[in-house]
Amino acid sequence: MTETVNAARRDKLKAALLQFDIRPGEVSHNENVAAQLISKSAEMGAELVVLPELWNVGYDLAHLAELAQNGRGSSCRLLSKLAREYGIYIFGGTFAEHKGGKFYNTAPVFNDRGELIYKYRKLHLFPNGLEEDKYFTAGDDWGLVDTPWGRFGLAVCYDLRFQATIQNLALRGADTIVVPAQWPTVRADHWYLLSRARATENQLFLLACNRTGHDKSGKYPGCSMAVDALGQVLAGGMEAKSPGVLLAEFDYTTLQHIRSAIPVYRDRKRILDEIDDGQL
Repeated sequence: MTETVNAARRDKLKAALLQFDIRPGEVSHNENVAAQLISKSAEMGAELVVLPELWNVGYDLAHLAELAQNGRGSSCRLLSKLAREYGIYIFGGTFAEHKGGKFYNTAPVFNDRGELIYKYRKLHLFPNGLEEDKYFTAGDDWGLVDTPWGRFGLAVCYDLRFQATIQNLALRGADTIVVPAQWPTVRADHWYLLSRARATENQLFLLACNRTGHDKSGKYPGCSMAVDALGQVLAGGMEAKSPGVLLAEFDYTTLQHIRSAIPVYRDRKRILDEIDDGQL
């Protein structure tokens, strides 16, 4: 599933969310912007960086045959180099991955040695307007990766709407959820509501990273945010609409107290785990 992190768990994390305008199909331009923001994040003291969904190609899905890469492509090589150079973890948003004759919306994770330690392939492909389901193949595995700050869960954009997906990541030990996205302005209130709800109901930290700008599919507000296990926005939020770096700090020593005060994991009735879809 992931590398084994043997060192004692770190109690505090300084994380950076990068939001910027993504130019569809312009890989070199997008890579240059990402590199500049990652460099700035490292200068600000970030230990972990998160990028938006499809940050290198945007939603130029009609040209996936020419644009899609694999884990050895230019975008992953860039993130590997920068992770190693700055000694930081990089949750590389997602990139359009070409593997085995199929295309995936794939979230790579690099450790502070520049090693690609995990890839999560988006489970829920958005059908309306973007028609992801016509171009991408859905993943078939939980997005879980171990880090010096504990276990992280990965969910991509539309995945955020599926509460059971996030809950399953929490039940499998995730204390932090990372959500790269291209979430449109027209549904920005849902982005804010769902990000806070997923953190609150599962009593975990959440890093939600969205793009800014616009393309032919619509406008994007940014509004990236770091949310704590009480649903409080520590950085970013609805007013964070400009391109740039949002920096937040998580204190993992608070989780035990929060989970003890309202023990939802202990009190959860497992008889409700199996639902007959025919009754919905």
